[in-house]
Amino acid sequence: MKRASWLVSLFSIGLMVGCANQPTDPREGGLLGGIAGLQTGAYEARVQEREDRLESMRAIEQQLAAERTDLDAQKATRQQQVAAERRRLVELNTEVASLSKTVDELAAQHGTGDERVRELQGRIEALQGDMRRQQSGLDALEGMGAGGGADPAVELRRRQLEDQRKALQREYELLLQLSLELAR
Repeated sequence: MKRASWLVSLFSIGLMVGCANQPTDPREGGLLGGIAGLQTGAYEARVQEREDRLESMRAIEQQLAAERTDLDAQKATRQQQVAAERRRLVELNTEVASLSKTVDELAAQHGTGDERVRELQGRIEALQGDMRRQQSGLDALEGMGAGGGADPAVELRRRQLEDQRKALQREYELLLQLSLELAR
């Protein structure tokens, strides 16, 4: 009988040692591993770890959604700015075409040999070339994404094109004044 109790004691010790060394992963260890995981709180710790990770991922997802919304708003604003520049350039182009027609009429009146008429015609041609380059710049800017976001290079290029259009507008106004003076 002593021998049977000694075997039972040895088996119990082996069982306890085996339970203590069982992995905490619920997919491993079988029944004894499951019992050890429940007793040590390892399962609850794993569940809490995964819930924390899930919460962290949800916070990151919300942050990315907010950034996407902000970037979409910036892109829309820049697209509106580029569209406005394009409209102003079209208006300026129409005005320059009208001015060119007026200078052609002045050339017919004063003759093409008049130095002032030739100067006006040359400046109008230069202005039209600058406007074509401005149009190409706007096209390229739209190809870059018109503000696809927070790219400072795109914003800088847009501002440069706007400044160039303003300079073209001033040149047009000066040419208009010269043509009016020539018409007198």
